[in-house]
Amino acid sequence: MLGEMFYVDVDGDKWQYMLVLDPPAALYWHSSSYKLKLSDIHVATQCSAAEKKRLKAMILEDIRAGESHPTNVTSSRGNKHERL
Repeated sequence: MLGEMFYVDVDGDKWQYMLVLDPPAALYWHSSSYKLKLSDIHVATQCSAAEKKRLKAMILEDIRAGESHPTNVTSSRGNKHERL
């Protein structure tokens, strides 16, 4: 597991997730060198399988939106990512 992170949705709920990449060094690569996939995102907060699927899609969308605008702390959907 690489880097525990939290996703705050539009309702203000906080969800813990982790990026598990192969190779692990891909965490530090430019987005053009490694294309992040849904399977790289693991939701650690207990929830249903359907909820995890929905969260992974929203997290991936927000990460990709942030890659196109790296100076933004908040994604285009208004959600925030926090890293410990």
